[in-house]
Parts: sequence; C-alpha cells; structure tokens
Amino acid sequence: MTQISIAVSVILAVLVAMVLVYQAGNRETLSAAQFRADSGYSEAKLSHGITAYQVHGPEQGPALIIIHGGTLGSLAYQAYVPPLVKAGYRVVVYDQYGRGFSDRPKTSLSIDLMRHQLRELMDDLEIQRANLFGVSFGGAILARFGAMHPERVSALAYQVPVIEGASVGLAGTLAAMPVVGPLLSRFVAIPSIIARGESFGTDTEEARRVVAHFTKQFNVRGTERMMRDLLLGDALSNRMADHQKIGASGARAQFVYAIDDPEIKAEQVEAALALYASPDVHSYTGGHFFSSGKTQELAAKLDDFFSQAK
Repeated sequence: MTQISIAVSVILAVLVAMVLVYQAGNRETLSAAQFRADSGYSEAKLSHGITAYQVHGPEQGPALIIIHGGTLGSLAYQAYVPPLVKAGYRVVVYDQYGRGFSDRPKTSLSIDLMRHQLRELMDDLEIQRANLFGVSFGGAILARFGAMHPERVSALAYQVPVIEGASVGLAGTLAAMPVVGPLLSRFVAIPSIIARGESFGTDTEEARRVVAHFTKQFNVRGTERMMRDLLLGDALSNRMADHQKIGASGARAQFVYAIDDPEIKAEQVEAALALYASPDVHSYTGGHFFSSGKTQELAAKLDDFFSQAK
C-alpha cells in the first residue's frame, strides 16, 4: 500500500468516525408538536409553521407583545404578565421559530423571518397596532419590525437590546469551522449555549422551571440547526440603520440596559438611544441578566411608559 493510499484510508476512517460520533451525540428526539403538548399555549398556523403563543388580559385592552431573546423563550417572561394584565393590557407572549414551543421550519433563521413571524402573528390575532417590548435579540427584532412596519407600532421598549450585532464568541467560531463545524457545534457550541441559559439562575422555583424548559427544548428536532443559523446568519447583525429610521420617524421609545453588560456594551445602547427624541432611559448594574428579580419594578416602568404613549 502506497503512502497516498494509506493517507486516504486514514482520512476516510477519521471521517467515518466523525459521522458516527456526530450521530451518537444527537439529542433531538422530540417533534415540536410533542414538546408543546399540554404546554397551555395556543397555536397560530403561519406561513412558516406553527407559532406557539398565549394571550392574557382584557380583549379590549391595549395590546402589548413581549418579544423574547435569542436563547430563553417566552416562558422566561411570564412573570411580566400578571402586573401588566393588572394594569389593563392585553398581553401576548409567543415563541420565535426555532425556540420554545414553536416549530423549527426548514429555512434560515434570519432577522426578517423573525420580523415576518411577528407581523403574521399580529394579523392572525387581529392586532393592528401594539406596544412592543423586546429583550436582547428580541430588541433587534423589535428594531427591524419598527423600521419596516411603523404603522403597526404604538411604542417600543428595548431591554438590553442587540444593537451593533452580538459577539458569537467561541460557540459561533467553532460552529462556523469548515467540515468539523457541525461536530463542534453539537459537542461544544450547543453545550456552551445551554450553560449560558442556565446562568439565568435557579434560585427560585420559577427560575428552575424556566431553565428546565430551556434545556429540554434542545431535544426538539431542528433546534440545533436553527441555533447554528442564529449564530452564523444575519439574525444578530447590526441594527443601527433601523434605529436611525425609527428615531427619524419620531417614534417613542424606552431603553433599559445594564452599564456593566459584557454582551451588549453600554456605549452601543447609548449610541442608539441618542437617535431618538426624548427616549425614556433607565440604566442598571448586574450584567445581561440584571432583570432577574426585578420584574415588578420593570413592569411598572413599562406601564408608565406605554401609558404616556397612548
């Protein structure tokens, strides 16, 4: 056997081993339908698949839609619902495609797919205009939606929003590597994302429930693929042009952020809010997940802001 044939045999053996290891590490054993069974969420059949959602509060109340972040789904924001319903809002929470109880469509998870999903959900629920509250990646979706559909927005509230894109860190770097990217994504990047979600905390029963749900969603077929799309596609791209367009329109906005956030730098948020006329601004310390334990306080600030925007 020549040296070339030996080298080829070794390469083939390595590739076969990688495929076997990759298949053995597959954690995705559930369909989205199985995962959302008995979840208590309703289903909207939209053009790219089923969106899981809940509506709370008076039917005639002003609509307020909560847009969750890139990893933790809508379940992480349920604590906002009771105080906002008490304040008279019709509150909608929903899971974005690829996360939580919603479907994992066979299309790229792009910023405009997320925008399109929100618009279709509003149409399905017959909501013409709404107050929108977006957290982290949800803030990026909010900016894109507000720039493209200003007629559907009453006011915008951003919490630790992705502005100039988000650093995908080691997880994204590994997932993007040629040939071995999918393998590293499954065994390194996805566990890294799970660890980030678990940093939300488990100090309370509610937090433990959110983290358990977040971890289990990675058992749903298509989640890993869509998480890779989130890291490698345009979903986390720069939204400053959208903020410029929204700010120029005179739309009212609230910005709530952490000055010590290692993921979304304070100077990025401040550069965006400078584009708005008289934004409602609140800064905190405590990093990206500073809001943990402050739901009542933050819900009150949302009510104060949205009430003034009526």
